[in-house]
Amino acid sequence: MADSDKKSVLIVDDEEIIRSFLYEVLSEDYNVTLATDGDEAIDKLGANKYDLIITDLKMPRVSGEEVVKFACESDPDYKVIVISGFSSLYTVSQSINNGACAFLSKPFSIKELKQTVSNALPA
Repeated sequence: MADSDKKSVLIVDDEEIIRSFLYEVLSEDYNVTLATDGDEAIDKLGANKYDLIITDLKMPRVSGEEVVKFACESDPDYKVIVISGFSSLYTVSQSINNGACAFLSKPFSIKELKQTVSNALPA
C-alpha cells in the first residue's frame, strides 16, 4: 500500500537489474513504481501523476528521450532524471533541453543517486 506522505517516483529502465537496484535504494523513502520500457512509462504517465521520473535513455521501442518529452509536454512541472551508460556532452545537453532536471551517467553510486533525487525533490 502506498504511503501518502511519501513522494512518488516512476523508474523506467529496460534492464531488470537496474530497475531492481533503483527500487531497492529508493523504496524506503519514496513510493516507487516501475516501468520496463518507455511505452509502459507513457501509459503510466497518462494514468497517474508522479513527483519524479527516472528514465534510462536507450531503450527498445520508445526511448527515454521520448519519455522526457512526453512527461514535460504533459506537465511542465515534472521533474525528470535521465540515466544512461551512453553519456556525451550531446546526450546530456539534449536531455536537459528536452526538460530533464538532471543526468546521471552509469555507473553511478548510491550516494550520487540519492543526492540527485534529493535535489530534484526538495522536502
